[in-house]
Amino acid sequence: MKNKSLNLSIVIPVYNEERYLNSCLESIAKQSVKPDEVILVDNNSTDKSLDIAKKYKFVKVLHEPRQHQVFAQRTGFNAAKGDILGRIDGDSILPPDWVYKVKQAFEDKNVVAVTGGADPYDVPVWLVGFGLFHGYIYLAGLIAGNRIIWGANCAIRRSAWFRIRSKVLMRGDIWEDYDMSFCLKGVGKVKYIPKMRVGVSFRAIHTTFIKHVRYQFRSVRTFYFRTSYLRLFLFIMLWTTTFIVYPLAAFDDWLLQRRERKGQTT
Repeated sequence: MKNKSLNLSIVIPVYNEERYLNSCLESIAKQSVKPDEVILVDNNSTDKSLDIAKKYKFVKVLHEPRQHQVFAQRTGFNAAKGDILGRIDGDSILPPDWVYKVKQAFEDKNVVAVTGGADPYDVPVWLVGFGLFHGYIYLAGLIAGNRIIWGANCAIRRSAWFRIRSKVLMRGDIWEDYDMSFCLKGVGKVKYIPKMRVGVSFRAIHTTFIKHVRYQFRSVRTFYFRTSYLRLFLFIMLWTTTFIVYPLAAFDDWLLQRRERKGQTT
């Protein structure tokens, strides 16, 4: 099998992920092709995330005191030894062939990064959540003029990371995956793998309206720093759809609470 010659490190920035982390690490343990390295970067967790991580002998734990995924990601990527740097979140649940598919994709020497889609596991209105996510990120890529990679399900060639790491924005008010996408423009091919979907929580939309808007506005700020005013304007038009999504998220919350209450009574 050709992809055996490529080593893959998985990097997981973690901040208070005790609710999700066990499922994430279990999915890594069950990979049909094992990763060569798994690095968990603790970003000042105050819950039991580290206790969970210590149960898995294949996990190497690093610490990053600067608060935000952009700093934790950088620490993990710089420390990783693999030819390929996989990047997921603490709530990501990988399909059993994730490592295999990533390694296989990088057999094409023109590929510098890969990304896949989301399979939300805490959204009762699954089809709506699935469609909104994929539609949004696809349109964002069209406006950006380059493929947008998604931080909860992506991988970058180590050599490409070292080419762009001095260019990425080291600030906590942006989306680091969007920013990395812009930095990769012109470096090589960014490949989207349709069948490489990762289970994730859509927790970002299950919050207050103000927090939801502030979180989503980080994407606008990233476009502001990286694109022309025309592309920024077009993206802002797309971004306003977040106001439409919130009522759907509120309805989804109601369904979740109803389901949980039902489960408690049975």
